[in-house]
Amino acid sequence: NTQSVADWGFGSRSPKGCWALTSPREVSGPLGGSVSVQCQYNERYQNNTKYWCRGKEWLFCSIAVQIISAEAEVKQGRVSIQDNRIQCTFIVTMESLELGDQDVYWCGIEMVGLDQMFAVNVSVFPGKSFKCVTCCASHPTL
Repeated sequence: NTQSVADWGFGSRSPKGCWALTSPREVSGPLGGSVSVQCQYNERYQNNTKYWCRGKEWLFCSIAVQIISAEAEVKQGRVSIQDNRIQCTFIVTMESLELGDQDVYWCGIEMVGLDQMFAVNVSVFPGKSFKCVTCCASHPTL
């Protein structure tokens, strides 16, 4: 009997019956672009350390970035995390996406015992990030 990633972390409920931690289950972004993931948590976890880790197995995932206090933002390489304790949300942004970034990641909150975790599948699609550019049409000279 094997359990899939979807069996872990989805539906973590706090004793009050509110979701302890939720986020989108899937996000995708263009090669070279960025993605942001909004992880929402129950207010009882406002003072806990939040983190973003990578790996299909939640127990062995590797922490990419974490935030311990209500700092403005913590950046580790191409990944940043920001905790908005008023809105009970932390946002993770992955920049300059590479095809190798495609994997299962986890929104996590440190707890006594097992951490609260929620799996997010991140996919990267070939293509470029669209930016506003001014294009000039060829005009014949008179």
